[in-house]
Amino acid sequence: MEPQRVDFYRPLIANKPGPPPLALRVGIVDGSSYSEGVPASSVRAETYVLLSALPAELRQRVETAIQLLIAGG
Repeated sequence: MEPQRVDFYRPLIANKPGPPPLALRVGIVDGSSYSEGVPASSVRAETYVLLSALPAELRQRVETAIQLLIAGG
């Protein structure tokens, strides 16, 4: 079975009705690795969490941490 391909810089739209998953586990392709001078693609697993499903206080703390990372702090 061929894996689903997505562009993370465009909106993701669900194709089935129902509540969204709490977390998405995705493979991120890293095309910058080299093996003996030949470019090689490696995939690392990442997990994305649905912020709106978190308790309000925890969501605010996570959003603040994300803003600090984006700002370079």
